[in-house]
Amino acid sequence: MGNSIVRRPVPVQNNVRELRIAAGLSQEGAAERFDLSLRAWQTKEATAKVALLSQGEYELLLLLAGKHPYYELVPQSKK
Repeated sequence: MGNSIVRRPVPVQNNVRELRIAAGLSQEGAAERFDLSLRAWQTKEATAKVALLSQGEYELLLLLAGKHPYYELVPQSKK
């Protein structure tokens, strides 16, 4: 692996609604972004269970909300 830094996954929390709002997404927009039905997204958001979002879904939502502890999204430069 050389000098690469391996970061631990961010623990999935139950703050899905807060992150969705911080990302500027409506429930409909979040459902579309994650390729879910509106009802499926509402279930993920409404429950107190931590594991309803997968690790990848949670980390993408953190990135979209600008709250990921290790990474940030930056606009792609035009070529």
